Amino acid sequence: MKVSGQLPLQYMTYNKLKPRLIITRPVDAANLFASFFEKELEKDQIIISPLLEIKFFKRPKTLRQIHCLIFTSSNGVRAAGKAITSNIKALCVGDRTTNLASAMGYSAEKLGDNAEQLLHTLCKGEKTTGEILHIHGKYTKGDLVNQLREAGFLCNEWIGYDQVAQNLSLPALSALEKGDKTILPIFSERTALLLKKQIQTLDRCHIIAISPAVANVFLDVRAGSVSKAQKPDLVGMKSLTKKVLQKVLLE
Repeated sequence: MKVSGQLPLQYMTYNKLKPRLIITRPVDAANLFASFFEKELEKDQIIISPLLEIKFFKRPKTLRQIHCLIFTSSNGVRAAGKAITSNIKALCVGDRTTNLASAMGYSAEKLGDNAEQLLHTLCKGEKTTGEILHIHGKYTKGDLVNQLREAGFLCNEWIGYDQVAQNLSLPALSALEKGDKTILPIFSERTALLLKKQIQTLDRCHIIAISPAVANVFLDVRAGSVSKAQKPDLVGMKSLTKKVLQKVLLE
């Protein structure tokens, strides 16, 4: 039988002592990340509040003529759609993107965990002949296409989707404004900036940053803690989030 009201510490359940986990990724990616914590957290302790909504653009007919694609995100793969033949190469960043491209019929190869590693791998290897098309979102960091052009590759780009800014959900706002102890994994610099714009007080929040660039967004913000993932990928973020979660439980 559940007892309402505040229980003495010694009678609180393990779950009552756990912080909120607020996931701000686009909805599909957020649901995947949430699934990693289903055994550790009650449903109402995981708040999915996407700060970006992915909207795909119509594919150009010329896409069918390209036989070598670069995917730096899984949404790039979804924007391209299923491969029309198994001969289409997909040069990918990260395991998740590579696996999805392979599942969608591409001859997929992982060339690094980020765009810089992909660029380095391409430049030091045998030159790819023919046109390469980088499929990415409207908002992207770096200038991979021009860097490849400068290295001698015939490279073009197609913006396959938009990342439309969203407001935090009411449950997320409530948790943050009430000062609930919160863990916030942040997967992009743009998401970090959107969050910072909407919430000024993060002193009860433990921020998990996928990269130094994301962590730097919070340099002038008083937060409970800011931690950087050892690897800028899903595995690195999952591992660090679990570590911070366990640490917070002992506070």
